[in-house]
Amino acid sequence: MKRWALLWGLFLGVGAAADSGEELVHINAALKAWLQVMEADAPYLLLDRGAAELRLVHGKAVMRSMAVVADSLGAQPLVRSVVEYRLRHYRPSDPWSRLSSSPFDWEQNLVEDAAAQSALYCTGGILVHASPVWIRPGAATLQLGVNDLRALYNACKPGIPLILLPGGWREGRRL
Repeated sequence: MKRWALLWGLFLGVGAAADSGEELVHINAALKAWLQVMEADAPYLLLDRGAAELRLVHGKAVMRSMAVVADSLGAQPLVRSVVEYRLRHYRPSDPWSRLSSSPFDWEQNLVEDAAAQSALYCTGGILVHASPVWIRPGAATLQLGVNDLRALYNACKPGIPLILLPGGWREGRRL
């Protein structure tokens, strides 16, 4: 009977160690990606899943901190992503036209400014939004408050990196 208990305990311990090893590899990859974008002199987004917080950061300076309302990214999403598109829930009449505006073109600036239904689409299929219009079953999404999304939408241009830190990264394990 003792042998079965020892074998069962050993089996469970090996499984936990394997999970811990995979978690540490994922955490280390996330921290490495964070250090790489921190060294560049450019803004980036940092998602701390453990704190349920998305930050707009430049180097080490936090420019804005936003609470994550809902996180449906799954257990182990990508470590690094990039904002590809700034989405609107409606399209202009001619989607192929390239509009360029000056600081004095207030009508065009209002059109490009964020609305409550705006969203940011990132590589890996990650969608950052505030409106329930964007919610789809099985989609990898981050939901923010409306004011936070508007500020983020206006501050982020395509190409800005998004680093995803797993929950429990400070303790060395994923939550």
